[in-house]
Amino acid sequence: MSWLVVQMHGEPGSGKSTVARAIAPRINAVVLDKDVIKAALLRAGIAEEQAAPAAYDVYFAQADDLVRLGHAVILDNPVFWPIVERRWLGFSGRARSPRVLIECVCGDRAELSRRLTMRDALESQQRSLLDLARHPGAAPTAFYPRLVLDTMRPLADLADEAVTYIAALIPGSPVLQAARDGAR
Repeated sequence: MSWLVVQMHGEPGSGKSTVARAIAPRINAVVLDKDVIKAALLRAGIAEEQAAPAAYDVYFAQADDLVRLGHAVILDNPVFWPIVERRWLGFSGRARSPRVLIECVCGDRAELSRRLTMRDALESQQRSLLDLARHPGAAPTAFYPRLVLDTMRPLADLADEAVTYIAALIPGSPVLQAARDGAR
């Protein structure tokens, strides 16, 4: 049996979590947010250098368990590190899921900066624009194809487009067909 694994991607403030939460009930999926795990580790006194890799270890272990329990999963984290990309691809393969990547972008840098400074951020979330050069080993994800959503558009439109994209990758899925039909 195969399970649906959707990987969200995009820089902080781009709208990954917002879009993930909008599509989750429509595809009957659980959203797993890496920042929730990392923030808890930071609050427990674990240093950033240890909390970041530990959060991903817990994150993917939890994702494995959710899939084993029969849940579709939306992975809510950026994919700017090759090891994270490999782990997602390996996890999708074990779940026998098509590789679904949804990248959120904010086409207006001033708006992205505003979102970052105004959001109610967890301890693990940054409040400034992402500079990949300041993160050793970081690089844009190499995986294609993907759906790219500019989150300056209305959330309902973004959710409809994401569900339609996912449904096209999994022909015949009754849950996704019903979700797509409901969007019309």
